[in-house]
Amino acid sequence: MKNEMRRLEQRILLFSVFFLSLCGIIYELVLGSLATYLLGNPVQQYSITIGFFLSSMGLGSYLSRFLTRDMLKNFIMIEVALGFVGGLSVLILSYLFSFSATYYMLHIFFLIVIGTLVGLEIPIITRVLKRYGSLKDILSNVLSLDYIGGLAGSLLFPLLLFPFLGRMLTSVIIGALNILVAIVIIIKIDYENRRKTDLLIPMAVFILLLGMAASSDRINTILQKRLYYDDIVFSKRSRHQEIVMTRNDADFRLYLDGSLQFSSVDEYRYHEMLVFPSLAIHKSANKRVLVLGGGDGLAVREILKCRDVAAVTLVELDPAMIDLAKKNSSLRVLNGDSLDDPRVSVVVGDAYAYLVGNRKKYDVIIADFPDPHDETISKLYTVEFYMLLRRSLGRGGVFVTQSTSPLFAREAFWCIHHTMKKVFGSVTAYHVYVPSFGDWGFNMASEGAPLAAPVGGPAPGLKYYTAETFRESLHFPMDSSATLTDINTFNKPVLYSYYLKGWKYYTEM
Repeated sequence: MKNEMRRLEQRILLFSVFFLSLCGIIYELVLGSLATYLLGNPVQQYSITIGFFLSSMGLGSYLSRFLTRDMLKNFIMIEVALGFVGGLSVLILSYLFSFSATYYMLHIFFLIVIGTLVGLEIPIITRVLKRYGSLKDILSNVLSLDYIGGLAGSLLFPLLLFPFLGRMLTSVIIGALNILVAIVIIIKIDYENRRKTDLLIPMAVFILLLGMAASSDRINTILQKRLYYDDIVFSKRSRHQEIVMTRNDADFRLYLDGSLQFSSVDEYRYHEMLVFPSLAIHKSANKRVLVLGGGDGLAVREILKCRDVAAVTLVELDPAMIDLAKKNSSLRVLNGDSLDDPRVSVVVGDAYAYLVGNRKKYDVIIADFPDPHDETISKLYTVEFYMLLRRSLGRGGVFVTQSTSPLFAREAFWCIHHTMKKVFGSVTAYHVYVPSFGDWGFNMASEGAPLAAPVGGPAPGLKYYTAETFRESLHFPMDSSATLTDINTFNKPVLYSYYLKGWKYYTEM
C-alpha cells in the first residue's frame, strides 16, 4: 500500500513537470506577443522578452540553492505566486499601456518575476523527487517531461489558445492551471509542516482567476475603452487579428490590431486616390482588376463605379473580415454591398501564396495592405514580392499600393518607392491629405515608359478625385520629398525599421 502511494505521488509530481513547462513557455509567448501588438517590431520585442525571461530563469535556478527546508511547501508557494502574477500580467500591462514609460518598465518587471519563479520550479521539484528514486532516473524523467511540455505549450499558444481565447484569457487560464497543480499536490501528497489552512490561499487565487475568466469579455471591453476614444460597436478576435469598430455620431471607424483603417467621414479621399489613377491610366475597355487586401470592400466599391471594369478579384487573408463586410449593417451601407456584386470574386487566402499559384493576367493590381509595422507585413513590400506581382500584370498593366505617410514616415514611404523601382520600369509617387490619417502616400508602377497623368472627367459618384487633383498630388513639399534609402528585401527587411523610426517621432510628440 505504501509503495503504491509513493508511485502515485511520483507520477503526480512528474506529471506536474509537464504542466509547469507548458505554462512557462506560454507566459513567455503571451508577453512577447503583447509587447509586439502594443509596440510593433516583433524581432526586437521577442528578443527582449526571450533574453530577460531566460536570464531570469537562470536567476531562479541560482536562488533555488538557498531553499533548503520544506521543499514541497516552498514549491506550492511558488506555484501560487506564479499563477497569480502570470494570470494577472496581461490585464495589468494592457490597462497601463497608455503610460508608455510605465508600460515598458512593467513589461520587464513581469518578465523578471515570472522568469525567476519558473526558474525555481525545476530545481526544487527535482530535489523533491530524489526521495522517489535514483538521481539518474529522476533527471532523465524531469528533463524529458520539461521538453515535451515546452513543445506542447509552443504549439497550443499559436494554434488554439491565442486564436480562440486571446492574450488576456490565455494568461488567466494558464495562471489557474499553475494554481491547480498546487492544489492537487496539497490534496494528494503528504509533506512536512502541512496545515489544514494550506488550501485557503490557493483556492482563493484559483476562484479569483476563474472569476476573471468568466468576466473576460467585460474586462476586455473596459481595456478597449482605454485604447479607443469612441464607443465600441463591434469587437472580435479572429485567427489573424483583433477587429474593432467604433462610432461617434456619424464617424464610423475600423481598427485592425489597434491601427486605424478608415474613418467613414473621409475614407473616400483615400480610396478614390488609391483606385482611380490606375484605372484612368489603363485604357482597356474590359478591365480585369485584382485587389490584394481591402477586405472591408471599400476599394472594391470605388472600382465598381468604373463602367469599363469587367471583373474584380479580391484576395483577403482574414475570412472574419469578409464576413463582417458582407453582414455588418454599418459596413454594408458604407461599402454598398460591393462584395456581393456579380463582377466580384472573393478569394480567402494569403496574397503572396495567391500570386505564387496565379496564372491569370490582370490589367490593374491594387494593394491595400496594412502599414509595414513588422517584418511579416514588410514582406509584402519587398523586391521579391514585387517581382512575383509583376508576373501577374498583363501587357500595359498598372500596379498601385498604399505606401504609408510620406510626412510621418518619410524614409519608409521612399523606401517602398525605391524598392518598386528595382522591379518596374516606371514608378510614380503621389499623396493626398486625409484628415483622419494626415498626409498619405501611394506608389503606382508599370513596366513600360513613365506613366502619363490621367485625363478626362471623374467616374460618376466621386467626391474628391479628378485628373487635376491627381496632377496636384504629384508635388511633394521639401519635408516629404524624395530621400535616399536602402532597398527592402526578404533577406534585409529594412522597411519596418524605417516605419517605426518615423512614426515613433510623431507618436511621442
